[in-house]
Amino acid sequence: MQWDRQGCEFMEANRAVTQIDQTMPRLGAERYPASTPMSRLRALLMTALLLLPFTPLSATEWIYTVVDGDNLWNFSEKYLDSVMRFEKLRQLNNIKNPKRLQPGTWLRVPMKWIRSNAVPARIAGTEGQVQLTRADGTQPVLKSGTQIRLGDILKTGPKSSVAVLFADDSALTLHSHGEMRFDHLSAHGETGMVDSRLRLIKGRLQTRVRPSAGPGSRFEIYTPSAISAVRGTEYRAAVVKEGNASNIEVLEGKVAVSAAQRQRLVEAGFGTQIVKGEAPAPPVKLLPPPQFVPIPEVVRQIDWQMDWEDIEGAVNYRIEISADQAFTVLAWDQITSQSHLTLAELADNRYWIRVRGIDVNGLEGRGRVAGFVLDAQPQPPLSLNPPDGAVRRGGDVELQWTISENAERYLLEIATDEDFQQIVERVADLQTARYQVQQISEPGTYYWRVTSILGNEPGPPGVVRSWQLKPSIGAVDSTIEEIDKEVTASWESGDPDHRYQVQIALDPEFKDVETDRLTEHSEVSFPQLQGQVRYLRVRAIDSDGYQGPWGSVQRIEPPFDRSVWTIPVLFILGLLVI
Repeated sequence: MQWDRQGCEFMEANRAVTQIDQTMPRLGAERYPASTPMSRLRALLMTALLLLPFTPLSATEWIYTVVDGDNLWNFSEKYLDSVMRFEKLRQLNNIKNPKRLQPGTWLRVPMKWIRSNAVPARIAGTEGQVQLTRADGTQPVLKSGTQIRLGDILKTGPKSSVAVLFADDSALTLHSHGEMRFDHLSAHGETGMVDSRLRLIKGRLQTRVRPSAGPGSRFEIYTPSAISAVRGTEYRAAVVKEGNASNIEVLEGKVAVSAAQRQRLVEAGFGTQIVKGEAPAPPVKLLPPPQFVPIPEVVRQIDWQMDWEDIEGAVNYRIEISADQAFTVLAWDQITSQSHLTLAELADNRYWIRVRGIDVNGLEGRGRVAGFVLDAQPQPPLSLNPPDGAVRRGGDVELQWTISENAERYLLEIATDEDFQQIVERVADLQTARYQVQQISEPGTYYWRVTSILGNEPGPPGVVRSWQLKPSIGAVDSTIEEIDKEVTASWESGDPDHRYQVQIALDPEFKDVETDRLTEHSEVSFPQLQGQVRYLRVRAIDSDGYQGPWGSVQRIEPPFDRSVWTIPVLFILGLLVI
């Protein structure tokens, strides 16, 4: 445990008060009335505690708590820039026996005596295009654990991010289109105090800084318009307005922001914007997190749409997706002005999604996080034939779909309901992208879907399509009946929804059609046709317009014309009389 000097004084006074409080009950409070010297001493110590000045703590000395086994020699060897400092350390702390230190006591150590050494940061993870340029111009191949040294510059491309871990386990993520330089990376020996100073040239970052281990701890981020300093907090920094301003958004703890010789303390839940050459603007409250429309535990489609409720004051929203719950690096990052977004194509995995509002000044609010499992691969093919809702007759139906690039085979399911609870045909391990339906002949509506399979892993089912199976319409054979001066053609009635088309022509090929009539009845009558032979045919038409085949052609003989034979008969009769 380590404290600065002022903290040590407070602890000493508080310990003395505690010892008095513990002693008085044992001896009997009645022996120490308010006027006794012991009670007056307690009151004096309490007053001293209250009057301790609340000024910035001194950073010139490190206060070390002695542990069992410590002596001045091994302490100097472990922490100080020279082991020969032990004598001065003995004198400064008025130590009688340097070979045996009392556990629990404190050592005052000037910061200038503590050993300082360069300590690299390291890459903790990358996504997309990330480039590290050394101070000497070289660019190493990046992987987890790659060291970052003083003077190195880190850059990210579009849709990219990189996580950096520091010696004290503070962490930072640099997002897309970012650039930063590491100006100072050092540690004070084994004290746990780390000094990290970074320069954000462009882009944005989010950092989580470990609590301070002592007066030598420092974590500062410089932007073109401000300096932000922390000792244990989580916050975001961004360079905005083409480098002429910076945004600071504090999520936990407090951040001291300095610019134009002015300083503001920004507390958790607040943010500030600093324009180059101006003092930090008064902090404003960050937008609250959005409320999500319920997210399914498993998402099985690539183009799944996520929705959330509008946030008052938000002009945009930032959506981040990561395979890491801590959002160390991002798998996807997007800004939208809408309160919904269609998910991008990602590999199957467990993901966390984070959404936050952005106000008119570009300050980003608090985020809402939810987890989900994406299980959308291999993607199903697209159905081609028959068109959705098509009508087919008899049962001769061929199903056809596209070939999925990442599928080895397909599973076809046919059901009588959209939920596929009543499956009538299920065919697995199809190697081709078509299937001839042969087992289904019962009229009705049928639903079908195709699932891609890769290895032993089936993907999500494809879009459900349907077709309607209707019975075939047979040929309509009619009969001709002559009654008086009318001819009636009749046939067997079919489906109540059927209509019938009747044609009469002068030739059996029906090239010269005289009559073309539609009727809902199973017979039609017309006057006897004079002059020459006619031909008649009938076919049924379904309610959806489907036309059945023509029935057999019927020949209609013209009626006997007596006037044609009158003169010849009279002539013959006259000859016979003569």
